[in-house]
Amino acid sequence: MLANLTQTLSLLITANHILDYYSIVTGYGHISVRHPTNNATFFMTGNGKPPALVRSAEDLDEFYLEDASPANERSSQPEDTSERYIHQGLLKRFPSLQSVVHSHSRSVIPFGIGGVPLQPTYHLAGGFIGEEAPVFEITDYYTPNDTQNLLVNELRFGQALANSFLTPVHNASTAVDAPEPDHNVVLQRGHGFTTIGTSIPQAVYRAVYTAWNAEVQASAIAINDAAGQNRGVRYIAQQEQELADTGDLDDRAYPRAWTLWAAQVGVNPLYKNDLGYAEIPEPGSG
Repeated sequence: MLANLTQTLSLLITANHILDYYSIVTGYGHISVRHPTNNATFFMTGNGKPPALVRSAEDLDEFYLEDASPANERSSQPEDTSERYIHQGLLKRFPSLQSVVHSHSRSVIPFGIGGVPLQPTYHLAGGFIGEEAPVFEITDYYTPNDTQNLLVNELRFGQALANSFLTPVHNASTAVDAPEPDHNVVLQRGHGFTTIGTSIPQAVYRAVYTAWNAEVQASAIAINDAAGQNRGVRYIAQQEQELADTGDLDDRAYPRAWTLWAAQVGVNPLYKNDLGYAEIPEPGSG
């Protein structure tokens, strides 16, 4: 079953609502998807609207994958989507990716500034986080005349963020043609995090469970500190087989989660989807 444009945009609208419902995005934050039949463009949360109020195709902006320039007149308000370069950089760098989520989750931000890495704590977030999530430091890429507000609002910043999804061995300076990312989640110091997926539902699942994992990890650290016995927190990343097997579990889990989450936002009067509910395409179908 190939995804058509209406189906893809319907899923994207529902994704905006799910991410708002679980406070992964609020008035800010965004999600994108590659055009299902035209690999030259992508769509993302747009029209100057917060994700909760996105309801139609007119509330989604379309940009060219090559340089993030507007693909139509309706998408020509760049101040409303200044961080489209996050999505452009990743979708251009990694052809297998279909969707990107950027979040300012308050539960995740501390792990980008507190000197404690985000690590997987439980089975539903174990595999896709990996041993730990790297932190992107945008100040490494500033020039003296740049506005240093931590926004990924230029092509070079988006490219740098995309490269941070690779390990140092595979980064762009040593392997320009690396086809797949090494990481699925990257934190952004003082800003939030970005995660990726081969479908909209997978990217949404990873975004939600990244935030929930951060909450669990913070609680575990607090309990350990309160006990005063310095026993440490036991992470899934400390067990190599667990890390691999929970990764397989995560890849199977997201369709079931999506079905529930879509039903929840579907009956909430805040959220409107003029394109109606869309079925999830079968894996690998587009």
